Amino acid sequence: MARRPLRRLAMSLLALAAAAPVAGAGCKDPPRRDGAAAGSGSARDAGGLAIDAAPAPPPELSFVRGTLYLAGAEGHHHVRPFALDAATAAWRELGSGEASLFPSAHALRGGVLVIATEGESEADHVEQLAIVRGEEVERFGPRAGLVRHPAVAADGTVVVETSEHGFRDLYRIDARGKVVRLTQNREGNFEPSLSPDAAHVVFSSSRDGDAEVYRLPVAGGKATRLTAFHKDDWSPQWSPAGDLIAFLSDREGPPRLFLMAPDGTGQRRATGETDPDIAEDVPRWSPDGRALLFARTTGAAQALALLDPATSGVRGLTPAGSSDTDATWSPDGTHLAVLRHPLSPARTLGPAAIVLLRVADGHEVARLPAPAEPRYLRWLP
Repeated sequence: MARRPLRRLAMSLLALAAAAPVAGAGCKDPPRRDGAAAGSGSARDAGGLAIDAAPAPPPELSFVRGTLYLAGAEGHHHVRPFALDAATAAWRELGSGEASLFPSAHALRGGVLVIATEGESEADHVEQLAIVRGEEVERFGPRAGLVRHPAVAADGTVVVETSEHGFRDLYRIDARGKVVRLTQNREGNFEPSLSPDAAHVVFSSSRDGDAEVYRLPVAGGKATRLTAFHKDDWSPQWSPAGDLIAFLSDREGPPRLFLMAPDGTGQRRATGETDPDIAEDVPRWSPDGRALLFARTTGAAQALALLDPATSGVRGLTPAGSSDTDATWSPDGTHLAVLRHPLSPARTLGPAAIVLLRVADGHEVARLPAPAEPRYLRWLP
């Protein structure tokens, strides 16, 4: 069984949460010459009396369509989802607080689909899918040590990876809650991604010795192997246009982004990257399938770039001196929300801000403060 990439796929959400930088850590305002603390909201008149300064107006967010979500840990031990109020630029806490709730990239049945996690140790840790509507948390589906990577069809069908009855297998959950097991392999099956018509799902598995990409009918049946190489292929992402599947592979050394047709033909490198110190990661298609967002990672620094699959043209989005640790497309594909950190000369990350970028030119159109320990940005209709 191929260990290295599948260890990455199996990484605990709690481990990811623990690794996230704490907003505000190491950030201290410099002293001001007039003796007031920077950021205090006060100024002084000619006689030295303090005058309350008007608070800065919220950023103009009339272009925001849909709802921007993220996970944070504001004022309690559990991770909670937050929703952005575009009118006030304020974050509103969701859920009831009895478990940690990690937002997925999907809306479902009038709410945001999340992974609910409980347990303080590996022995009692459990996860389950849930729908969050305001304070309401509706749980459903398998309850297991690991429940990951839900993919959602237009009719409400969910395909999810879970350890309920094995190392990791795929399950289908219909809109009525009926659960059907789709795979059964001791080597594991990971990262499902649905075709636009929801008839097929692609995923990665080590059932044939190393990680490869497979396609399976959602109704059930035999899986078809799409990649065949003596190195690892993983993280398949089906284009919303239906014509391409993006995936990652270390067949040429560092992880690189590849493209192929839905039947596995026409496999090709997506970019011309040659630097062995740069790994390509986290491919995310635009809503129309005409562009592919991905990350270039070097140590602690992560830079975002946009790929045009038709021309193989690549455009960078992350300015020098910054590291973008997460990003999400707006539902209409015109903007990106990015979790951006300043990067110190020692290559450590500073406190995060939420930056909204215009896709057409990469211009920053708004910057928002973030709740404590922000991660998992999601922008849903």
